[in-house]
Amino acid sequence: MNVLELAASVRDPLLATAKRISLARGDAAYEPDDAADGVYVVDAGRIKIVRSNASGSESIVGIRNPGDVFGELTWMLPGRRRTTSAIALDPSDVCRIDAAAFAARLRADPALAAAFARGIATRLSATERELTELAGKSVPGRLVDVLGRLAAEHGVREDDGTMRIGINLTHKDLADLIGTSRETLTKELSVLADVGLLRVAHRTIVLLQPRAFPFAAR
Repeated sequence: MNVLELAASVRDPLLATAKRISLARGDAAYEPDDAADGVYVVDAGRIKIVRSNASGSESIVGIRNPGDVFGELTWMLPGRRRTTSAIALDPSDVCRIDAAAFAARLRADPALAAAFARGIATRLSATERELTELAGKSVPGRLVDVLGRLAAEHGVREDDGTMRIGINLTHKDLADLIGTSRETLTKELSVLADVGLLRVAHRTIVLLQPRAFPFAAR
């Protein structure tokens, strides 16, 4: 659910009791094993949702943009602890809504409850689709798909026909998104740069031939 898509009459009461939290890049809104006693909304900046496995490696399972709700899936299971981290990709502001207050607003406002249910269904459907599309693909294939998705969501078209991905990601962030090592990610980016498909400079990726990245061309 993105609260910016809600009518003010629905959004304002939801955020009325929220606590605003400022995060520097790299700060966590919550970490694994924290109590799932609140739901969050991105007010400014971007938040990455990170899952760690038993070996200590990490994968980014989502990026939340202004207006997006996050931390809601664990909250829906009473008594659960957080299983992911929510970390600021940029200097960010988030609004934390107490779990009881959020539940009360859902009960009181059918329009909010319906929007929340649609948001959950949309997010789960997108996750299933991405897992299906990425299953069995090589690292280069996953990288091309993920860059295309990032361009579709955050792309800025330049006058020369190129597309700049308007979000700053480190090589580790990208590696975590596609489930590989930073070293392998760096190598594959270099291959794409060598064949003239992209340019990388100062954490900014520019797709020189956007049509080569399927999701970016949609």
